[in-house]
Amino acid sequence: MSASGSRAYCRVSALIFSVVALLQVYRASLGLPLAVGQFEIPVAASWFAAVVAGAMAIWGWRQR
Repeated sequence: MSASGSRAYCRVSALIFSVVALLQVYRASLGLPLAVGQFEIPVAASWFAAVVAGAMAIWGWRQR
């Protein structure tokens, strides 16, 4: 992969992770319920996912 292709990949990945992090913060801050089948996902899982996705987004934005 060329340098410009790698940079574009990092930017697109960072954008996707940023959106995911923001959606997780939105869900967690409003306390919206989330269930998969009969299993309810706790709000704490969204906070954790927001931190992980946010870290991945920051890492992607900082790549040169």
